[in-house]
Amino acid sequence: MTAPPAAAGTGARTVAAAALAGAAVLSSRLFAANLLIGVAFVASWIAWRRGLFKGRPHARVLVPALVAFVVVSLLATLASQDPLVSFSQAPRLLVLLLVPLAALLLDRTWWARVVAGLAVATAVLAVWGLVQYLHGADNLEQRIRGPLSHYMTYSGWLLVAVLVLIAEAALGHGRRRLWLVPPAALGTVAMLLSLTRNSWVGLAAGLLLLGLTWHRRLLIVYPLLAVAVWLAAPRTVIDRVWSTFDLRQHANYDRLCMLVSGIQMVRDYPWTGIGPDMVPQLYPLYRRDDAPRWRVPHLHNNPMQIAAERGLPGLATYLWLIGAFAVTTWRGLPRLVPEDRAAVASTLVAVAGITVAGAFEYNFWDAEIQYLVLILMGAGAGRVEGAS
Repeated sequence: MTAPPAAAGTGARTVAAAALAGAAVLSSRLFAANLLIGVAFVASWIAWRRGLFKGRPHARVLVPALVAFVVVSLLATLASQDPLVSFSQAPRLLVLLLVPLAALLLDRTWWARVVAGLAVATAVLAVWGLVQYLHGADNLEQRIRGPLSHYMTYSGWLLVAVLVLIAEAALGHGRRRLWLVPPAALGTVAMLLSLTRNSWVGLAAGLLLLGLTWHRRLLIVYPLLAVAVWLAAPRTVIDRVWSTFDLRQHANYDRLCMLVSGIQMVRDYPWTGIGPDMVPQLYPLYRRDDAPRWRVPHLHNNPMQIAAERGLPGLATYLWLIGAFAVTTWRGLPRLVPEDRAAVASTLVAVAGITVAGAFEYNFWDAEIQYLVLILMGAGAGRVEGAS
């Protein structure tokens, strides 16, 4: 017998929610995540045709910024210094649909499953990295990266997941939140041992914001916690911290050179940028004579990279998206019930942390990180919208 239309639609919505939750949890594994996102899109389209999304939140406060970013990106592609190269990035714009999709699908039940899944995934990736550390990946030439292709992606993904788990453990209710502490601790240790400074800065920013959201008086404990970490950290971590303040250090000076080159790109092409994915091709033309590297994959800075690729309008739409999310979730926290407040605070803290880290690394277009962040943005904005 054929299932009634309503039953088929409800089943499609469940499949879509399960696939999207799975994509968030497995976002560090792109093949599985892409497959699950495809299933979520198809199942959501079926559920939408059945009318099951009427009246549900869809992160409407973020939609204008998302649409504007797509429009600006397409214009930058048309005006690119090599439109064929830039056009290869256009299909990736579809992932921005993850934001309204997460708002539609990740209700309280599915959010709890996402958090549980992130706890398991974080523990697995952290242990993987710690084993690598014990087997010699304990220096700048060879860093832990788990099963991922790069240590930056590894530490960035852990940063987002760890902040979600810490916020849920701090603000959630019941004993079940306590089991989130061990995977969060493992993830934090792995992040520190990855020697990736941008993730450390992002973690500090996220924890400070969590303190403002949770109990502000606890902020006085943070210096004591920092001292404890300092005393317990291995020498390689301490040396890496001190290197942050040395402008002669190779990576530090390289980032300054990239910043200068990026500013020149924006000066030459302020309205449309040089085009998506064109920084690697044109960087040698803008490179400072004393820059450490002749070629770079990107400019190691979200705002600078977006402005160089998509012009100042592209930068404006990016800041609009991040600002709209931050304002919406922050203002919505006081009127939410405790369970929803913990969920929204988790997304706010995680997005804030990875955004601050993005001042030192181009993580906005890093697929493994981007998928998870977009889903979190949609879940947080959708929960506030649903409570309005």
